[in-house]
Amino acid sequence: MGADARVGTEFAGYRIEARLGSGGTGVVYRARDLTLGRPVALELLDPELAVDRRFRERFLRESRLLASFEHPDIVPVFEAGEAEGLLYLATALVEGESLAALLAREGRLEPERALAAVSQLAEGLDAARWGRGLVHGCLSPRLVLVARDGRVLLSGFG
Repeated sequence: MGADARVGTEFAGYRIEARLGSGGTGVVYRARDLTLGRPVALELLDPELAVDRRFRERFLRESRLLASFEHPDIVPVFEAGEAEGLLYLATALVEGESLAALLAREGRLEPERALAAVSQLAEGLDAARWGRGLVHGCLSPRLVLVARDGRVLLSGFG
C-alpha cells in the first residue's frame, strides 16, 4: 500500500496508527481514541462526499441509527462526524480479516462454517432492518469481518 501521510498523525481525537485498507468511499485506519485509549477502526471518507449535502445528512443520520443499538453481529459504531472537511466513522476494531481475504486464502468454507456465517449475517441484517429500518446497501465479502474467535460481523452500512 505504500507510505500513507496520515499514519502517525491525529485526526478528530484519534491517533492514526496504520492503514488497514481502502474501498469505494474512503480509507480505513487502525487508530487509537485519545480520550478513552481504546483501539478503533477509523474510516475517512473521500473529500468529495462531504460536499454533497444530501450524502452528508444521510451518512450522519444512518451513523446515529447504527450507534443507537447493539447487536453481536454488527460492528459497533462509536462516533461519526465531520472534521477537516472529511466525514469520518469510528467503529470497534475487529481483530481478524474480511470474508473476502479468508475466501481468497482458504477457498470455499466448510458447509458447517458457511452455515454459521450466513446465520450470523442474517441475524445482523434482520436486526438492522426491523430494529432500526436500515438496509445494508452493498453487502459483499469485503464488508463482512471474521473475528479471530470466529464471530462474523457486518460492517459498511450506508
